Amino acid sequence: MLEKTNAIVIKTTKYSESSLVVKAFTEKFGMRTYMIHGVRKKKSKIPMNLFQTLSILEMVVYEKNGRAIQNIKEIKTAKPFQSIHFDFKKTAIALFLNEIIYKAIGEEETNDHLFHFLVTSLLHLDGLTDHYQNFHIWFLLQFSRHLGFEPSSNFSDQHSIFDMQEGRYTSIPLPDTISIHPPLSRIFFQLSQLNEAVIPLDMNRNQRKILLNKCLQFYRFHLPGFSDLKSLSVLEEVME
Repeated sequence: MLEKTNAIVIKTTKYSESSLVVKAFTEKFGMRTYMIHGVRKKKSKIPMNLFQTLSILEMVVYEKNGRAIQNIKEIKTAKPFQSIHFDFKKTAIALFLNEIIYKAIGEEETNDHLFHFLVTSLLHLDGLTDHYQNFHIWFLLQFSRHLGFEPSSNFSDQHSIFDMQEGRYTSIPLPDTISIHPPLSRIFFQLSQLNEAVIPLDMNRNQRKILLNKCLQFYRFHLPGFSDLKSLSVLEEVME
């Protein structure tokens, strides 16, 4: 059956001498794998740059229930990026977000709210010209909301220690291995409360690195099998 859907490119794998296998998170069907025949030929009508990291596509697909790899009839860019694939810092962020999405979603079924969050977030990053050095941390906190383990909003001067296992702020002293302490816990809370924009926050490079790793530890507590990220070292290197 022919179906039309938008999709976000998650992973590409070369297949044979001329084809490509593309894993994409679709608006209509959730995570799907597609075979793109002949795309790697010199005279292919489909440009390879369509399948760059996290590209947002519009597709007409042959959808068959139970089939591991689906086929595509038509494909084009839905919302072209203006800066993500050309700004090396944004590219590093995109590669990091891509790996997070790939590890966290898995074979998730249809989730249009999650899809629209991802599209909106990517377009927001693409449009930012400054103050996006904390974007990836903001994204992790907002993404956790869609994954079902968002941090509680009970932060206060009395409850300022974030318990990563419980997902709540507490006044009880906890080991650093399972908690986030002030002043980083306040920044963690502030970022978790922002719904649309990333505002400048007074955080130096070392604090950003520590908070990012705390966020990833938070994910490991709540997503079984969430493993180390290959893109993390590159991201930490390029972000000031």
